[in-house]
Amino acid sequence: MSEKFITARMDELLKPLGFSRHKGIWNRRTGSFVDVVDVQVSKANDAMTINAGVLHPEVHRKCWAAEAPPVIEEPLCTVRARIGQLVEDKDLWWQLHDGGAGNDVVEKLNRYVLPFLERMHSIDAMEKFLSESEVTKQKYPLPVLCLAILKNERGDKTGACSLLAEFGKKTVGAWRTRINEVAQRLQCS
Repeated sequence: MSEKFITARMDELLKPLGFSRHKGIWNRRTGSFVDVVDVQVSKANDAMTINAGVLHPEVHRKCWAAEAPPVIEEPLCTVRARIGQLVEDKDLWWQLHDGGAGNDVVEKLNRYVLPFLERMHSIDAMEKFLSESEVTKQKYPLPVLCLAILKNERGDKTGACSLLAEFGKKTVGAWRTRINEVAQRLQCS
């Protein structure tokens, strides 16, 4: 079994659903959203997992002051999840030498990842997912920026600006600069 075999099995499922593949990344444009699925191979090159996400181009534009690239990689997504998080809320890896891995990957993609992507096709769903994931308690600022921008998109400018101000106090360096830039783009006072 190899990554190529598993990738081919994933193509069989994803391409008919409108996804196009760029190496180990699949993208599908659905309305104003971009669905992303990617394969992550272990450093030892003996196992793999799946990451998934949905990008809202307007959130990306307000966060980075730039258009999204033609191929969206999962770390750029507005909302993101690992397949294990969706299956049973623990990390899930497949051994590349496991003969049944391809079928199991495809079954879990179909059962857990595709429904997750479909559920994230609204600003409200994205905001709810980030809030329930308690991104404000984590150290990585990007999901918090996305949450603030989503709040603003939904019309909660006060909540968005307050979130940015509060998080900005706990953040240093380039991320603090980014938070301030986003606050300016959202016209927070």
